[in-house]
Amino acid sequence: MTEKKSFLGIIGRSAIVLSMVGFVACKDTKQDQDVADDSEFPRSETLYIGGFDWAPPASFNPLDYDPNFPIDGNVRLMYETLMTTNQLDGVLEPMLADGYKQTANDITVHLDPRAKWNNGQPVTVDDVVFSFMVDSILPTPRHGNWEYLESVKATSDNNIVFTFAKNNLNPLIILNAIAETSILPKSVFEPIINEAKKGKTYDYSVITNFKNDANPVVSGPYNLKKYSPDKIVLERQDNYWGNVKYEGKMPAPKYIIHSLYNGNNHFNSAMTKGNLDVSSVFLPRIWDKARDSIRAWSRNEPYHLPRSITTLFIAHQNPPFDDVAFRKAMTYSINFEKIKARAISNYTPEVQAGFILPFGSEEKFFNKEDAAKVGYGFNVETAKKILTDAGYSWNSDGVMLDKSGKPMRTIYIECPSGWTDWEDAIKVIVASFQEVGIPAEEKFVDYSVWDKDLRQGTFDLAMKTQTTEISAATPWARFDQVMGSVSYRPVGEDAFANQGRYKNENANKLLAKIPAITDQKELTAAYRELNKIFMETIPVIPIMYRPSQYYQFSTKHWTNFPTEENPYAPPQHLIIAAGVKALWQIQPVK
Repeated sequence: MTEKKSFLGIIGRSAIVLSMVGFVACKDTKQDQDVADDSEFPRSETLYIGGFDWAPPASFNPLDYDPNFPIDGNVRLMYETLMTTNQLDGVLEPMLADGYKQTANDITVHLDPRAKWNNGQPVTVDDVVFSFMVDSILPTPRHGNWEYLESVKATSDNNIVFTFAKNNLNPLIILNAIAETSILPKSVFEPIINEAKKGKTYDYSVITNFKNDANPVVSGPYNLKKYSPDKIVLERQDNYWGNVKYEGKMPAPKYIIHSLYNGNNHFNSAMTKGNLDVSSVFLPRIWDKARDSIRAWSRNEPYHLPRSITTLFIAHQNPPFDDVAFRKAMTYSINFEKIKARAISNYTPEVQAGFILPFGSEEKFFNKEDAAKVGYGFNVETAKKILTDAGYSWNSDGVMLDKSGKPMRTIYIECPSGWTDWEDAIKVIVASFQEVGIPAEEKFVDYSVWDKDLRQGTFDLAMKTQTTEISAATPWARFDQVMGSVSYRPVGEDAFANQGRYKNENANKLLAKIPAITDQKELTAAYRELNKIFMETIPVIPIMYRPSQYYQFSTKHWTNFPTEENPYAPPQHLIIAAGVKALWQIQPVK
């Protein structure tokens, strides 16, 4: 599976709605044949990708709640950002801007004067200010950024100044916004927004009625050519302004085609046949795929570059999950090694206690002593002892009883159906719980059901990867999204973060404090304290370390992909954030 994400993990209607996809196996077979026979798109000029969209295309409007590829998910082929994050080191690299400066009060970004729209008009500071102001007046996924912004203003010499809110200081969120907010042409979108204005409100249907599928005005290296229910075709913009950064060289593929298949197995079949060049879909046993000319970022375990934490979200307001002893017992009940081997082909290092990645750019915040002291190792007897000490018991038939002596209800663990790696992980977790005596069952549902259950808090346990990308706000954003009170909503109301409805005032104080800390020692100490709270109270249960997206590629038709041995670009699929620069380096097979 793959998850589409937007800023701070806030997502609306997702295009990954499997129930919407009416494809069948025979159609997949026909599409495979079409790839081989399509003379309109020569194979040596066409890069086929998959896994970033699963539903028939409906909209390419960046102001839609959930536009199709390549508009959302930090894909930077049509609409660019000012800066962009390199997942290898977390550094912000230039995109539409050529640099930025940060002070205690603001961030000043300098717009590259060479930047142009594909119609030849310059990208201006007015376009930039407009793009950020849109988020202040419309309920976009980035609307919450304005809780931390006092103003966004253009000044002389192509500068844009982002002034921090004095009573809500959070430079991390503003850096994220600079790296993840698409800059839009004001000339196109301002008239649409003005038309939608109804008094002091906006008729959002007027905005989303604009599909933006006919000659979009874009700043990126590719533009929409055409689309159908089974594919989205992009064509290279030979006059792309950014080619100047590559000595005038154009991206290697003339066309990028996103193929749409029904489920992981069909994506993986197309990959094996050479009909996909790059895929973000979970592909098991990658080491066996060398015979099909397929590999991942690394040739060694864990093969993919881990950059996020997939967790079991916990509905804290529902008994028995409101009991920290029960939550702790669950952590000792899970056979993590079996998940690692059976469910995800060893694509994860051993999971450590806490919510900080113990490697890469976060390693400096990880405290080994604290993690070792808490420990989350699989131990059935320890789990049973914790439960017994807390007042739970089992009758003579082995049925688990709650603290009042009544049989424990069955708890359900859910994820979207068809996401095979998560399904397999949940099967292991269910078996692990049952071994301890906790009655549990898997619950595989349509994506839309899973998404709604999470938003409204109507679940028991649910698999989710809240933050998928390394950014300026990592690991703060990861903690905030499962522990922060700012996003807290009562059960039944939509929540796009803290979907487990967790509450902890000490955690809130640290989450408010950390973004403004500049001293490294103080910052490390604050993260240590926050991670201790996480380990002691268990807001969610980390299950595996996961890449931002599964990154595997086929060398049957294209070569020189970025790899661990040749890390000239991050494993961001040649279409996301700083990974886009690989499009100038890959080469067609002669």
